[in-house]
Amino acid sequence: MYPLSFFLFLPRSIMNFFLETIQVLLLSIWYNVESFIHLFVPRRKKNVAGEVVLITGAGSGIGRLMAQEFAALGTVLVLWDINQEGMKETAQLAKQSGASRVHYYLCDCSDKNEVYRVADQVKREVGDVSILVNNAGIVTGKKFMDAPDSLIEKTMEVNTMAHFWTYKAFLPAMIANNHGHLVSIASSAGLIGVNGLAGVCFLLLIT
Repeated sequence: MYPLSFFLFLPRSIMNFFLETIQVLLLSIWYNVESFIHLFVPRRKKNVAGEVVLITGAGSGIGRLMAQEFAALGTVLVLWDINQEGMKETAQLAKQSGASRVHYYLCDCSDKNEVYRVADQVKREVGDVSILVNNAGIVTGKKFMDAPDSLIEKTMEVNTMAHFWTYKAFLPAMIANNHGHLVSIASSAGLIGVNGLAGVCFLLLIT
C-alpha cells in the first residue's frame, strides 16, 4: 500500500485517473450487491400498459429486443427505422409477444426535417408519445484517419443530434401532460477506447 503522502504529490491527471478508477470499482460493487439483493427482494415494477412507446432504430438489434419486451407489457408501439423490412419483422415479432397495436414509420433520424415531419404524423395517427427511446445509432468501424468526413458527420447526426430533434418533437406534450419518460441508449465506448470506434468514442466523450 502507498502512503497517503504519495497521492498528495501526484499530477492532477494521474490523481483524476485514480479517483475515477476507484469510483468505477465502488459503483460496480454497489450495483452487483444491489442486483444480488433484488434476486430475493424483487423491485416494484412500473405499470406501462397503454403507454405509447416510440423506439428509434427498431429494425434490428437492441431496438427490436426492446420492442418485444415493451409489447409483452401491453404498450402501444411506434417503431422508427430506415430499414422497412427490418421494421416489418420487428412489428410481427412484437405482435407475437402480445402487442395489440404496432405502428412503424420510415424515418432517417439524421434529418431534422424528416424527424419533425414523421413526429407530426405519429401525433395525428397514434397520439402523444409518453415513452421515447432514442436507440438509433451507427458506427464507422474504421480507424479515425481512414473514416471519410461524410461518415463522421453522419455518426454525429444520428448518434447525437437526432436526440435533440426527437426531444423537441415529443417533450412539449410530456410537459403539458406532466407525464413521460425520455430514454437515451449510449455506449461504454465513451469511457473506454475501442479499436475501430474512434469517432463514436469521441462523440460520446464530448456529449
